[in-house]
Amino acid sequence: MHPELEQLIRAYDAARESRGPEAERFRAAFEVRLEAALAQRPGLSRESLLNMIRLQHWRWLRAQNTPPTLPPQA
Repeated sequence: MHPELEQLIRAYDAARESRGPEAERFRAAFEVRLEAALAQRPGLSRESLLNMIRLQHWRWLRAQNTPPTLPPQA
């Protein structure tokens, strides 16, 4: 996974999962990263990037919850 996309996914996850007084800080941090990524890619729409982040976030969460496979016994 591209490091910039991974940073966006982690910031998105933190913004989604945060509660209380720190929630706004995490949301603002995600928005800053999102705007920076959009500024580097003028042809990419905000909605397209958000859809990609949501899809990759879902895959990232699923990969974290999948137990590693055990090697076959010799």
